[in-house]
Amino acid sequence: MQEIQRRPPTDVRRQLRREVGFGCPVGGCGNPYLEYHHFDPPWHVERHHNSSGMLALCANHHAKADALTVEQCRELKTGPQSATVRGRFEWMRREVVAIVGGNYYHETPHMVVFRGEPLIWFERDEDGYLLLNMRMLTASHERRAQLLANDWDIAGDPLDVESPPNGSYLRVRYSNGDDVRIRFKQWDSAESLGAKHPRILSLEDTISFPLVTVEIAMVVGGTGVRFDARSSEIGGLTMTGNIMSHCGAGLVID
Repeated sequence: MQEIQRRPPTDVRRQLRREVGFGCPVGGCGNPYLEYHHFDPPWHVERHHNSSGMLALCANHHAKADALTVEQCRELKTGPQSATVRGRFEWMRREVVAIVGGNYYHETPHMVVFRGEPLIWFERDEDGYLLLNMRMLTASHERRAQLLANDWDIAGDPLDVESPPNGSYLRVRYSNGDDVRIRFKQWDSAESLGAKHPRILSLEDTISFPLVTVEIAMVVGGTGVRFDARSSEIGGLTMTGNIMSHCGAGLVID
């Protein structure tokens, strides 16, 4: 028999996150960086992924979860949640290469501009660190997630919000197909970077290691606008593998 791993299956994790409104439910904590606590029965008693006996908690409250009774855990699964889910990317670097829809943006502050307004862009703080911003496009009339100066805020009624405790990844999905993914990653050498993103190595004379990249994918449900891992698609236009360096703006969509 195959041994059960501690990490719950994807569908169980999604259910547990949604139960608590995508934020830690203890004392109005609201921390969105969630882990998964086995309480009925505890993991050391029986290895299982029965969602009715599990609870999503932040790392801090997960470490203290043995103090909670089974009844208290069940109450937390159904109790009132924080009205706002928000978090922050702590990645602070003076050089970041953005990978948006399969295209590469280096020292290009406005990666994507849509109808005269920046859609995905960087700004620098007073210490010269790059801070990421993003407006989530939608064809609906509901509010959506946004990212301002590395601080993210979830609005509307998301189908799922995934933000692991390592703080390098965020994914927000809505029932109409709107979807956004943001992932920061550090590459320690040209060899490791080139194995995944060989096109970036054409910038090798102007970048230094370790190098941080941020990969952004966005789908606007019900439209032809899609920035996925391989390409940018706007209507009938497809772009992939382009490198934009030291430009004021990269992709401009009117």
